[in-house]
Amino acid sequence: MRVTLLGTGSADGWPNPWCDCASCAWARQNEVRGQTAVLVDDALLIDCGPDVPRTAARLGVRLSGLRHLLISHAHPDHLGPESLMWRSWSSAAGRPLDVVGPPAALAVCRAFLTRWEGADPTREGSALRFVPATAGDDAPDGDDSPDGDPLRLGEGDAAYLVRPLAARHGDASIGPAVLYDVTAPDGGRLLYGCDTAAPLPAATLAAVTGRAYDVVLLEENNGDRPGFGEHLDLDSFAELVAELRRRGAVVDGTRVLAVHLSHRNPPGDELARRLALLGAQAPGDGTVLDLAPHSRPAGPTGSTGTPAPHRVLITGGARSGKSAEAERRLLAEPAVVYVATSAPPDPTDAEWSARIAAHRERRPAAWTTVETLDLAPLLRSPGPPLLVDGVGLWVAALLDDPAELARRAGELVEAWRHTARRVVAVTDEVGSGVVPATADGRRFRDALGRLNAELAAASDEVWQVVAGTAIRLRPKA
Repeated sequence: MRVTLLGTGSADGWPNPWCDCASCAWARQNEVRGQTAVLVDDALLIDCGPDVPRTAARLGVRLSGLRHLLISHAHPDHLGPESLMWRSWSSAAGRPLDVVGPPAALAVCRAFLTRWEGADPTREGSALRFVPATAGDDAPDGDDSPDGDPLRLGEGDAAYLVRPLAARHGDASIGPAVLYDVTAPDGGRLLYGCDTAAPLPAATLAAVTGRAYDVVLLEENNGDRPGFGEHLDLDSFAELVAELRRRGAVVDGTRVLAVHLSHRNPPGDELARRLALLGAQAPGDGTVLDLAPHSRPAGPTGSTGTPAPHRVLITGGARSGKSAEAERRLLAEPAVVYVATSAPPDPTDAEWSARIAAHRERRPAAWTTVETLDLAPLLRSPGPPLLVDGVGLWVAALLDDPAELARRAGELVEAWRHTARRVVAVTDEVGSGVVPATADGRRFRDALGRLNAELAAASDEVWQVVAGTAIRLRPKA
């Protein structure tokens, strides 16, 4: 299956031509993205906004071999009906073309072509065949049964199997919007998840369970600025990838690609770093992927092997964003054990209780929380990734017994060095300010400073977070 990314940007593209924000400035200098569209085997195109035919021309991609056009919904960046008129002016005019889309999208195409070509495109003898794409998700709440049989497009060994899936985007006036599960003639499997918010409808999640896709294209419009329309941001993108992994839709060999990218994201180099933490990428317009169908796991499990141990230490000052950086690294994991070293909140301390509540609220529901100071046994035992937050609170809890702290610290460093798990630990950066005024403050600074240095020496990666910006300390990039 050959996948060509004819566009990977949002409705307004990236950069937005009118915008001078830092994200658009980066894109203008480094990587311009047009409206999202995906060409499969030069025969099947998913979405076709007004940018897409011209982008294809600039990339040297011919659309004359196109036989199937899938439209996700009727928003104008996904559907430019004028493209069908331009096709009628070409040497491909008489060749059959399936136009597949939800009812509102087909109605837009029919009205436009009738108005500007003076004939109903669904008339007998037309080269266009309009095929309704409905997800059948009108089941009552709680019904999570998968949708029905897929559409078969094409003949014989050249046929594609296309299953429309319910999206969470807009209402019936633009669709209802659908996502697409596509099986290519060679058996390759593609999931096109654009546009949608999370969580996906229950029927859609049921339909993708165990599908073990070769490539998953998910929209990621909103970056670090959620709340614009019904779209994914970086956090909800990560949590959806985690859900797809739990369901065996994303497996070890799946390419996960972020598309429909906008200037609500951080500049492209930081976006690439953040996506890599999730096992995802954001290839540019014109990228071509030749994907051989991978072997499918027997069951719904997404991972077929034990991940290698990996230790990441993240340090930073108060309110630097170090905890958020640690959480980002594990958001796309199907299971995570969050280890909280803080004592239970004192109900008389409203500010501290609010901090703990905020941390709890932003953890995904699928994560397991363990409140303990016994870190070494967790590091020694097998299991899903660990997120330890944080080492500073752990030291503070043991500070009154220096001998016990020294013994437990040595035990922790050894367990950290030899752990078989993936683990991310958050710690506090100390010693950069004035000398503490109290003896307890100096003891805390010294004990945590020594422990930080020992853990860092045994870590695969060490990062410092300053003003919300992650800086790699080791290994050097």
